[in-house]
Amino acid sequence: MAESATSWTVQDDLAERSRFKEYHRKHPREYAACFSNLSRLLDLLRDFGGVKGFQVGFLRSERQGVYRIGQTGVKNARETRLYVYIDESKRVVRVLTIGDKGSQSDDIRRCHAIARKLKGGRG
Repeated sequence: MAESATSWTVQDDLAERSRFKEYHRKHPREYAACFSNLSRLLDLLRDFGGVKGFQVGFLRSERQGVYRIGQTGVKNARETRLYVYIDESKRVVRVLTIGDKGSQSDDIRRCHAIARKLKGGRG
């Protein structure tokens, strides 16, 4: 049986707002596609109760609870990654940052640092 529609929430209080604004301005199609896939992710989390129950092409684990959501369905798109932290115990998806292949290593490093803080220093 599917979970309640209110069982998962998205929080963006840790999001790098200036980066999101700039990325949206420069790459609006890719930006929209990533957030569309975030919506799809929430539906899957509600249906399966967590990330272990499904696999989709747009979602990849970067370890430590950090996942990247890629854009899909955008022709000639810049390869874009929306980074989120998924806290299954609290049923929360925290939006962290957005970037492309060129910023990937730095994005993951910063997201892992945030994940460690969210876990209270563990991990």
